[in-house]
Amino acid sequence: MSFIFDNHEIKTDAEGYLLDQNDWSEDLMHYMASLEGLTLTEDHIIVIKTIQEYFNTYATTPPIRGLIKILKTKGLDNLANSITLAKLFPNGAAKSGAKFAGLKKPIKCI
Repeated sequence: MSFIFDNHEIKTDAEGYLLDQNDWSEDLMHYMASLEGLTLTEDHIIVIKTIQEYFNTYATTPPIRGLIKILKTKGLDNLANSITLAKLFPNGAAKSGAKFAGLKKPIKCI
């Protein structure tokens, strides 16, 4: 699958995850979120960037419990719980966060 964004063809898998991580940009992140009915707030972006940082270190996305632990370690207690993350990302924080971060679908996500 693909779509046109900013005069470029962006290739994705059947679920909308980027096939080429180099296509990612903050503008594209916002656009992809809007396709799912989300307007990203600063809290969304903090979570997305945290997922990117984790991926850049470990070459995989964090499991949800790991993400919560990282957010707590960063002093982001307001974001560091599954209820808040579920409200921010109704389709799942791990899945949507990875998608909007320009990463492939997390292996353990259905």
